[in-house]
Formats: sequence, structure tokens, C-alpha cells
Amino acid sequence: MSIIKHYHKQDFLAHKDHSALSHLIDDQYAKCLGIAYRYCKSDEQANELSSQCFITTLKNLLAEEEPEEFDENTFVRQFIICIVKTILTQRKGELIADTTIVASSKRNEANLFSDSDYYKTLSPQDFIQHLRKLNTVQQIIYNLYCIDQFTIKDIANIIQHHELSIKALIERARFNLISSIKSIV
Repeated sequence: MSIIKHYHKQDFLAHKDHSALSHLIDDQYAKCLGIAYRYCKSDEQANELSSQCFITTLKNLLAEEEPEEFDENTFVRQFIICIVKTILTQRKGELIADTTIVASSKRNEANLFSDSDYYKTLSPQDFIQHLRKLNTVQQIIYNLYCIDQFTIKDIANIIQHHELSIKALIERARFNLISSIKSIV
């Protein structure tokens, strides 16, 4: 267990404890970078947004007035929300176009975990490459819902769309991801 988990947020500022801050960065940055690789379309974008959002999340953590124990899950969730909002800000038109298409088309439900043989041969890097083949919105929503376990309501609040649109996008992302994986297996 790292030292950061024993510190309150105010200790970073009040005591200017650089070793605790260093431990936080050591403990969390690699995890956040790995998450960014799943959400971004390229390694370059992941590296850039990971740095930007990690600093933003850290600043927000330190700026909070209530002295709470450091919570790794909350930190990672806030990082994910920052990544998603940054990507969606850069790609706003794609979100509008994709939700319009989803509302007018129906796809068969695809259960990614119904046939585990497709996943036995995939490395994490291969899986990320298949995720990156999805359009930006489907990639984000698949990550939020299926991997990071955000609720549909939370996702709707983050991207500011109706829950029905989110449900349709999840199904579409699942279908497209499994189709992509099946095409090479």
C-alpha cells in the first residue's frame, strides 16, 4: 500500500509533501495512461490527453475544500470523465451524427461474452486495436459501460444525451466490436 493512501488531500498543499505527490503520480499515472489508450484513437492522442487530464484531475483533487481520504476509484473515475469530455469536445459533430443514425436504425443485439473463444486469442493490444476501429462515440460508450462500469444514467449525464440513445449506442458498439473481432478470428 502506498503512502498516498494514508494522506488527506490537504496534506499535499498544507505540508507541501512532495514525496506523497510523487507516490500518487507513480501509483496512478500508468493506470490512467492505460485507460487513455482504450479511449483514444491513437497512442499519440492517448499520451497527450493522458498528461492533460491527469494534471486537470490532480488539480481538481487538490482544489477541493473538504478534507477527504484519497480514493483511488474516485480519482480514476474523474480522470475518465475528463478524457471523455475532452474527446467529445474535439469531436462534437460525430456525436450528433452517430446518435441520429442510431435512432433510425436497429441492430441485432450482440453479446460479446457469449462466445469466449473470440477473446482467448486476443492480446490486450489487439483488443485495443479493435476498440479503435469503432467510431469515437461507440468506443467511448463501450469503454464507459462495458469496461469501466458506469451506469447508463451516468453516461447520459456525462455526454448529455438521452438514456435511450445511450442504450442504442451500447448495443451498436457491442455489435460492431464483435463483428470486428469475428472477422479476424
